[in-house]
Amino acid sequence: MSGLRTESDHSVTTWGLVIALLVLLAYSSVFSAGFIWDDDAYVINNLHLRSFDGLFSIWLEPGATPQYYPMVFTLFWAQFQAWGLNPLGYHLVNILLHIANAILLWSCLRRINIQAAFWGAAVFALHPVHLESVAWITELKNVLSLFFYLLSLLAYLRYVDPEQGSQSGLPRRIYYAGSLLLFLLALFSKTVSGSLPAAILLLHWWQTGQVSRRKLLEMLPFFSLALILGLLTAKLEVTHVLARGAEWDFSLVDRFLIAGRAVWFYACKLLWPYPLIFNYPRWVIDSGDWWQYLFPLALLLLLAALWFMRLRIGRGPLAATLFFVGTLFPALGFFNVYPMRFSFVADHFQYIASIGVIVLFCAGADRLQQKLPTYVVTVFLWSVVLACTILTWYQGRIYQNNLTLFSDTIDKNPASWFSYANRGTYYANNGREDLALVDLEKALALNPDEADAMHMRGVISLKQKNTDRAFADFDRSIVLRPWRTDYYKNRSVAYRYTGQLDNALIDADKVIELEPDNAANYQFRASIQMLGEAYPAALEDLNKAIALDPEEADSWANRGLIFFRQGRHNEALADLNKALALRPDLAAALFNRGLVFAAMGNADNASADLTKAKLLGYPVDEKEIKRILASVVKVKGKPSLQ
Repeated sequence: MSGLRTESDHSVTTWGLVIALLVLLAYSSVFSAGFIWDDDAYVINNLHLRSFDGLFSIWLEPGATPQYYPMVFTLFWAQFQAWGLNPLGYHLVNILLHIANAILLWSCLRRINIQAAFWGAAVFALHPVHLESVAWITELKNVLSLFFYLLSLLAYLRYVDPEQGSQSGLPRRIYYAGSLLLFLLALFSKTVSGSLPAAILLLHWWQTGQVSRRKLLEMLPFFSLALILGLLTAKLEVTHVLARGAEWDFSLVDRFLIAGRAVWFYACKLLWPYPLIFNYPRWVIDSGDWWQYLFPLALLLLLAALWFMRLRIGRGPLAATLFFVGTLFPALGFFNVYPMRFSFVADHFQYIASIGVIVLFCAGADRLQQKLPTYVVTVFLWSVVLACTILTWYQGRIYQNNLTLFSDTIDKNPASWFSYANRGTYYANNGREDLALVDLEKALALNPDEADAMHMRGVISLKQKNTDRAFADFDRSIVLRPWRTDYYKNRSVAYRYTGQLDNALIDADKVIELEPDNAANYQFRASIQMLGEAYPAALEDLNKAIALDPEEADSWANRGLIFFRQGRHNEALADLNKALALRPDLAAALFNRGLVFAAMGNADNASADLTKAKLLGYPVDEKEIKRILASVVKVKGKPSLQ
């Protein structure tokens, strides 16, 4: 390779393949990764992905999903239909979209005559700061929104190209309409993409030195869409995601201090991406500390300097810096966003914004050719690209699961109570209660009001039959986060374990009050009612559960068990058959169907089901099976079970 302008020296296709192959190499460490942190809310436990009706909720019910990003959840829905909960498919989609974004960025930069367009695209594609956006399945939001963002920009650039209409045979206004539609899809993926119209105006100012009234009018529909959906996102972040309370209680001055410091943090991470941490330390913001004002002051001085130097160095550096700061704006602390409970900064917040600094860096390298031999600059830029590739591959190894992710975070940020709580939960869910308790105690020592750690400690205490501590932890965690249905569910389990069925039902009622459209909640309450032999109420709940989620085998199995206990054998058999059609390895359903067959006098089928249930792990021994089969008799010509 002889120079920086590879798009004129080599075919675009060839160098596009080079970028794609390097990305696949850099992200090869992610191919074996699983789900992490909040992927459960977005994918694993998201019931809207399981049926066609879920699409209507995704699009028509803001609040049905963690955020109103219907394009993201529609793509998650399609992926769930295609490969269920196999994480490899989700990772490949994110990686392929990231590759597409790099190629689209290259195309946009070429169209606006950025000389180092290839290098900008290559560094963007391989920069390790972007790993968090690509390796984290939930952050499909980022890669999908940028995909539509860049397509919208390309369509707009064709709209403003006077030769485009004659070349394509299409009216230029078609490209404007297409750009607006693609922008809407970007907003439906993540509303941080709402910065596009401002970016277009910046681009126009960079090229012409002015912003005309016509351009402002052209961008008015874009700004209107961005404002409407941006305000919806901000509202849902507070009312639905619940980014409110003492942890977000900052004055306007505090928020300016956060913003000024965050901008410099992000720029430094782009220029020196080490260490990269999933949860960076959360700064202590104090408007009484004079030195904290240096960050926003330095930013203002930089912008002023770039403005006054624009005639000498050009408008590009100021435009790139304003793009960077403006695109970061939604994540700078002026709006409440939930991750700021743990840290004011995160790598995935600058996925789109980073383009400004990266392109400025590469364009600056391009200018070095005026002072240095071309091969020196080329070797330098290839060194940057290859270093990014290696760092991305190395960092990607931590995304295997919550254990690797949060262990790495704790190593780099030992004060991260968030990471101790999540690693403790991982240990607890994988049968390592001893290690879990160590981490959970550490999390609570760092943050005594960390409700998740407290709740998980209660779950472990209940398993260890320490009911006093379990109830104390459950009660306190519910006081701290009274909207959490899982907290009420586990306290209900504790009440059930201690024989307090009335209290167990009160908590189950609260769960349904909080989540009335979740089938599992009705099934949960029905299980308590069955213990108290309140079969009519249990049947009512199971009917509701089946109506909400007809693909859930446990609901059919439990209703079949109630029918059996009521002597309604044909209905019981039909429900248990349905449950086993959905889950052939459901041992409890096999055992109960064996009882139904025995009650109906069908000893052969009863024997087959009871034996298979035992093989699948149902707690029944051969002696009990023989007793059940021996009890099959005929009573007045009708089979029954004595």
